[in-house]
Amino acid sequence: MLAPPPLPAGGALPSRQREIRTAIVASWPRWVCALLAALPLAFLTLQVAAWVRNIPNWDEFDTVLDFLIALDSGAGGGEIVNRLLAVTNEHRIVASRLIFAGAYFIFGGVNFAVLAVIGDLFLIGVFGLLLTSVRGGSARLRLAAIFALVVFQLQHHESLFWSGASIDHFFVVFAATAALVALAARARWSVPVASLGGVFATFSLAHGLLVWPAGAALLIAARRWRDAAWWTLAAALAGLLFFTGFQVNAGHRLPGFAELPRVIVYWLTIAGSSPALDDVTIAPWCGAALILAPLLLLRRTLPRERLGLALIAWCLGAMAMIAWGRALLSSEWAPITSRYIVLSSVAWALLVWLLVERLLAHFPRHRWLLAPVLGLLAVFNLAANDAHANAGRIFAQRTETAVLAYHEHGTFAEAETVLYPDPARADALVRETEARRIFELPDPDTLELTDLKPIVLHEATEIDDAVYFIEEVEDTPALFRIRGWAFCPDETIRAGGISIVFRSATGIFAFEALPQLRPDVADANERWDAIYSGFELSVPREKLPAGKFGVGVGFDLDDSPRYMMTSTTVVVREGTDPAFVQQ
Repeated sequence: MLAPPPLPAGGALPSRQREIRTAIVASWPRWVCALLAALPLAFLTLQVAAWVRNIPNWDEFDTVLDFLIALDSGAGGGEIVNRLLAVTNEHRIVASRLIFAGAYFIFGGVNFAVLAVIGDLFLIGVFGLLLTSVRGGSARLRLAAIFALVVFQLQHHESLFWSGASIDHFFVVFAATAALVALAARARWSVPVASLGGVFATFSLAHGLLVWPAGAALLIAARRWRDAAWWTLAAALAGLLFFTGFQVNAGHRLPGFAELPRVIVYWLTIAGSSPALDDVTIAPWCGAALILAPLLLLRRTLPRERLGLALIAWCLGAMAMIAWGRALLSSEWAPITSRYIVLSSVAWALLVWLLVERLLAHFPRHRWLLAPVLGLLAVFNLAANDAHANAGRIFAQRTETAVLAYHEHGTFAEAETVLYPDPARADALVRETEARRIFELPDPDTLELTDLKPIVLHEATEIDDAVYFIEEVEDTPALFRIRGWAFCPDETIRAGGISIVFRSATGIFAFEALPQLRPDVADANERWDAIYSGFELSVPREKLPAGKFGVGVGFDLDDSPRYMMTSTTVVVREGTDPAFVQQ
């Protein structure tokens, strides 16, 4: 809270000064909220600009490249409709396919970096829709700050940098929010517009279906029976179209009665994933809190709270549906899938805002209560960004490494990182789209992260308590490769926080390793974060100066650099990279 200006010599403030002081003290929540809303958004904008890549990844080879080849081949209307409505892993991703088709017909091709940005804009759209639904400038600014601090952070890295996630997982939240906001508006156009949003939510991801019961609850609570009847009819038609010809992926086993406890725990884990900062041991408890806390608000629900509660209910239902379909596909020690966490973040942001509004309504003279809430959320935002500080670099490095291998060998089969489970099919799709001028992989000269750059360690601390295991060392005249896992017992492991250190009698330097997920290490050591302990590094010989080097494992070189030496050594003969020697 701002300190008041000092009193003049006479002991009393002139009326003008009193007015200025009162205005300053009264306005501090507004400019603080505006600043706290802007900073996280600006940070994510810079991150996306730095790390998105025009490179297809995983599902995009089928959902984008193969789909656009069919369009370019002159597929008939019936085939196009069948492809648009096709069931993919229990989803009908019509909305994203329409976006791909639109890009093709407008621009003649597709750019995956642009698609990622479009997907990210849907999350900003959720932000904007919620702000427009709130009456009162002060309440709107409080929601802006709380939503930005809780949602605009790097836990959602998978969707932020990869269009294959954002174009669906951010869009379904946007469509569901648009539907519920339209229903809450109580205008003549509310039900038609909301129904359109509901249809788009349904035909983006399967959990979009749950916007229909959430909207029905919103209308029934407001006793809008006529609107509820029309909404129910639209829901029935959308559901009938969705489930006609629906089938479950044969590789996705659905749970039975005996496996319900596992499903419930997984549901609670996803629900609590955002405040738990991905810690799977405390996430279920946070998830239980998210389910129970809204019950406090339901005791005396105010009309202005119904929209927020309906959207929280939709998020909880969506996470329950995800848990039902994916619980048996997840390892006990696997990290919470990043693209699901947005549902947890949005629900928590709305819950915190609703509780803050209730608090300020009961204590209108105690606006200072907002300060500790925003302070805690700011700390959370910084912690979430720190935990995933390397996520963008990891994504860009993985995709660029695979593209470089494709250019060098003519196939993805030789790549260290896997962009698609069937390299031969990926090769064929890329060649076909390049021949049709629909898409072209980036030129090798434009790949920024494939050229390994050494990090000279000036003030790194040597430690002796790290736990590590070197599983493979390949030492050839052209390449030095090392693979294994490592972690510090008393510190949380961050994805991408491991480097390989080279120490000689004259200096010490390191290269950032490519992270590998290791659920086996997490299971053996019974710690959830050990899944990020895996590493792999391949260094061309010309990147190493001549000399004999001990090899070690480095930790958090960008924060508080530490390293532990191993028994591995490498000897490099004459013939070095002059640029590196100068360093």
